[in-house]
Amino acid sequence: MVKEKTVLIMGLGLHGGGVGAANYFIEHGYNIVITDLKKEEELKESIDKLKQISKCRFVLGRHEFKDFKDADLIIKNPAVPQNSPYIKYAHKNGVSVDTDVGVFLDAIKNTTKNIIGVTGTKGKSTVATLTHKIFATKYSDAVLCGNITVSVFDVIEHIKIDTPLIIELSSFQLGGIREKRYSPKIAVFTNFFEDHLDYYRSMDEYFEDKSVLYRFQHPGDLLVYNRDDNLADIIKKNKGVSTFTFGMEENFSIGRSVPTSRAFPANGTFIRQGKVYYKKDGKVESVVDIESIPLKGSHNLYNVMAAITAAMAEGVPRAEIEHEVKAFRGLEHRLELIGQKTGVSFYNDSAATNPEAAVRGIKTFSEPVILIAGGYDKGLSLKEFIRVINQSVKHLMLLEGNGTERLVKEGVKKEFHIFDNIRDAVKQAYEISRPSEIVLLSPGFASFGMFRNEFHRGDEFRRIVNEIIKEKLP
Repeated sequence: MVKEKTVLIMGLGLHGGGVGAANYFIEHGYNIVITDLKKEEELKESIDKLKQISKCRFVLGRHEFKDFKDADLIIKNPAVPQNSPYIKYAHKNGVSVDTDVGVFLDAIKNTTKNIIGVTGTKGKSTVATLTHKIFATKYSDAVLCGNITVSVFDVIEHIKIDTPLIIELSSFQLGGIREKRYSPKIAVFTNFFEDHLDYYRSMDEYFEDKSVLYRFQHPGDLLVYNRDDNLADIIKKNKGVSTFTFGMEENFSIGRSVPTSRAFPANGTFIRQGKVYYKKDGKVESVVDIESIPLKGSHNLYNVMAAITAAMAEGVPRAEIEHEVKAFRGLEHRLELIGQKTGVSFYNDSAATNPEAAVRGIKTFSEPVILIAGGYDKGLSLKEFIRVINQSVKHLMLLEGNGTERLVKEGVKKEFHIFDNIRDAVKQAYEISRPSEIVLLSPGFASFGMFRNEFHRGDEFRRIVNEIIKEKLP
């Protein structure tokens, strides 16, 4: 444990990590300085969760260089870039800089090695949650935390000797621990495609952070990844690491459903005649019927296969895996069915914060889709998103934002309406809908400006839909 007297939390944030870190260091007797570019009213939800607010000094709406010199340790919000002038100033003055995940891993490294790390551009929350549910059938003390909005410090007291820990890790969190040269014993990589190019200068730089998930694995560790994805061409495992893959085709020498020159280790999961099968060392066994999986969409089938692959490889009984997969209804904000009215179904896919995720959401449905999209631009390609909108969406409702402006400018031909609030967008979508149609919130963009985050956006959608269903909204 560090011996510093003053800890500066850079970025309290709204997802729980900053709050968890502050409470942890308060409980261990440190002086706390919390600094955030957001103002007090924007951070009220997080400030209210601080256990001993009297022990915190706040610098909000700004940062002050002096604080970064006087602190003994800085806990940096993962989304703060390493080239921040304040972080550079801290390094120049010899101040230690870490992240909540970094401190957590240092604290538990001598307690448990049974860590399952999950990352990917999309699907990581679903995979981490389902993996935890499955592992909990064999290990009752299994713990879930990380980017899934459960602070690592909220669970640290539950970590005992050899506790299985499932931790969802974003690229920002992985980049924050790169210098520790640490990768989890089991690494699960769901997929990799364009995102966060408002933060990273290139896809190579983005992958550089993502690859920390497996880059420092040791002989005997396990790497699980999607062989139908771009990952198939760029992952290079370490010597002695066992590799299991998941994908649609039974022929493991086929990547992304087309012939390639690359052969994959013949261990993992595949689809045959409507069932998910698992193969290891030539032995094949059926795990679950696809029709019995509650989650919608081919992307969710990949998510389920990722969790199954990791669990089967670690010896969780097949029957327990099947039971948990059949019982798993998914997570909020990820193709979440909110309800129905007059035959119209409302789905909340607010976690689709990039164009490719939104495309996957739209393609899930064979029914006519009335799409609510738009928001803050992250500089990603919109070509496929525009093509699918023009081809597959019946009506288009757009929320204001610079991403929406680019979407329109780059070629949306579908008739659309632009709204400055989500309430009017949902109301209009329902008014023009017909029985058996889908009203889908799958934005394709980040939520900055109109909402605190994508979860706030999804919560607002749910609230408005429930008002419609209960006839409280005219």
